[in-house]
Amino acid sequence: MIIPVEQLSDEALDGLIKEFCLRDWGLNETEQPLAEREHYVKRALEKGELVVLFSELHESAQLVSRQSIEMAASSEDPSIDRGSEFSQ
Repeated sequence: MIIPVEQLSDEALDGLIKEFCLRDWGLNETEQPLAEREHYVKRALEKGELVVLFSELHESAQLVSRQSIEMAASSEDPSIDRGSEFSQ
């Protein structure tokens, strides 16, 4: 399920942003400093391009692109378990 960013503490949101930056860009695979990447991710959250997705199954949250959620939700692929993962 999608969690509104406003419901997260600053500490929790900062942790998700840092994890997203390191997961998607790695530590040394880019010349962009981490602070610059974090700024980019915060702007994407403000624009709604990224959202906080909470998995009840895994009891964890992560940042994902809204586009990837919409693509998965509209997919006809029966192997994709959409369950409550994509409820808004």
